[in-house]
Amino acid sequence: MKSWLGIGLLVFSLGVSAQTSSLRERYDAAEQALKRNELTRFQQLRQGLDSYPLTVYLDYELLSRRLNQLSLGEVQAFMRKYPDSLQADRLERAFLVRLAQEQRWQEFLSLYPNLPNSTELQCAHYRAKWALGDRATALAGAERLWLNGRSLPGACTPLFDSWRSVGGRTDHHVWARMELAFELGESGIVSYLSRELGPSTRAAGELLVELDKQPERLANMGAFTGTGPQYQSAVSHGLAKLADTEPNLALRLYPQYQKRLGLSREHVARIERKLAQRLMFNRTREHREWLDSRLPELNDVGLLELRARLAIWEQDWQQLPGWIDRLPPESQQDSRWLYWRGRALSGLRQPVQADAVWHEAAQARDYYGFLAAHQSNRPLALQKQPIRPAPAWDRAAAKWPALRRVDEWMARSHKSNARIEWNHLLSKLDADSQSELGSLALSRHWYDKSILASIQARAWDQLDLRFPVVYRDSFRRQAQRLKIEEATLFAIARQESAFFEQARSPAGAGGLMQLMPGTARETARKHGIPFGSANDVYHPDINVQLGSAYFRELLNRYDNNRILAIAAYNAGPGRINGWLKDSGSRPFDVWVENIPFRETRGYVQNVLAFAVIYQDILGQPKSLLRPVEVIYGY
Repeated sequence: MKSWLGIGLLVFSLGVSAQTSSLRERYDAAEQALKRNELTRFQQLRQGLDSYPLTVYLDYELLSRRLNQLSLGEVQAFMRKYPDSLQADRLERAFLVRLAQEQRWQEFLSLYPNLPNSTELQCAHYRAKWALGDRATALAGAERLWLNGRSLPGACTPLFDSWRSVGGRTDHHVWARMELAFELGESGIVSYLSRELGPSTRAAGELLVELDKQPERLANMGAFTGTGPQYQSAVSHGLAKLADTEPNLALRLYPQYQKRLGLSREHVARIERKLAQRLMFNRTREHREWLDSRLPELNDVGLLELRARLAIWEQDWQQLPGWIDRLPPESQQDSRWLYWRGRALSGLRQPVQADAVWHEAAQARDYYGFLAAHQSNRPLALQKQPIRPAPAWDRAAAKWPALRRVDEWMARSHKSNARIEWNHLLSKLDADSQSELGSLALSRHWYDKSILASIQARAWDQLDLRFPVVYRDSFRRQAQRLKIEEATLFAIARQESAFFEQARSPAGAGGLMQLMPGTARETARKHGIPFGSANDVYHPDINVQLGSAYFRELLNRYDNNRILAIAAYNAGPGRINGWLKDSGSRPFDVWVENIPFRETRGYVQNVLAFAVIYQDILGQPKSLLRPVEVIYGY
């Protein structure tokens, strides 16, 4: 009886597979017919594709070709037919742009009555409100959109013209936007807006443009004698910019300008914030008395954290707790500052108090929590929670039709398209559904998608979703061959790509371990790894070989010190060598905390912490650091 049942299931499975294959071939033929504009042939093929998951792409392509002839009813019918699809959102957006261009405002608000996400369509939304009589909403929207230091779409110009026509936009608004653009370094926008100012403020606008280019001209104080709030503001912006390049000069000049021009408290604070930041970036002890007297008055959390980091760099354990005390209460309870408070207490030879603080910090499952556990000889806390049970596939696919599209793209090896569909689906769901789908993804070996779901759901304790074991044979083989800790290789790949094989960075790095083309070619040549073309970096086994071999080179360069090798993997050996040269042999934790690049600092901390988690998952002894990494003089 069991054998007949097994045969029956096999026959059914083969039948479903054959049907899917047939539909896939029909879809491909229909897609080619549409590309060749063979519409009669396309319609014949399309008739048999209603049950195929990707047919929405064909229907979307057909409609988008005749976007200028579509009716509102046709667009709404498509959206009703494919309500969960990315294509429905794309068609809706394209049609809204067309309606805005044709000023069909009633239809625009009928199709999308809420405020859209994109700036371009928000401008259209407020234009529609204006045209249909709701001018108060339109004017408030125009003012909100205007106050942006970045470039705005041309579609916003008619809205701003309407706003200006009723006296809404004034020199005050133009100046406010100029200041925002100046702060963002948008020199072109500053220059453009200066020409929009009226006669009474034009001189201040021209001054702001001038100081944006040459703030050092402020050294000639006799040349700057204007009056008025905009003039004062322009000088303060110029002094703040000067502070970033010539802090000593700015420090000498700003009190004189404060007295001569009557700079406001806000203007002075702007200059002092930039001065304080630059002095701390430069790690100079010059003007320390001034710095430490002004920081409490400025009460800027970012600057206070930077000052605490400077105390860490100088190993000033006496002063560090005081700077931590000035942070907001929630920051003080973060594992980072708990760890450093304990470190300061330890440096002050108060071991009991240090141990108590580290005990609290060690509850966190992150770099600082693990570091506190390391310092106080406590177990590393993982706080792992079980994942939600994966739903049955048929039930889930019926509830979320996009899953069938993800599944079909995966079957076709179009992993980028599958990822796009997955992200769109997650964006529509609540946290419980996202976690449920994460479990489903894990059960189907869609590892990068389980990670994405855990991030969207903020399911930080569901470690099986967040840290899957992927391509274990490849990683284990390279770890054994090159004598590298397997968990560290997993941690690098997890940080680099979240196990998305087709990942490509803006800089051009690709694959699981994110290798630049030049690094991949050179590593392949050195180690005899097959590498025929640049696309080979997206082959998981080749990528793991290349990434592992390159990491081995870095370990060799830095005497098997993972901290330095991990930092070099992210920022390059040249930068690491420069940072080491300037650091003067500091403790490991002090050096990591003061890595100049925030990205690299976070990268090192994440990889070290992720390696601990993978040690646990792989059933290996857990430790954050090795003795050689602790005793090294950085």
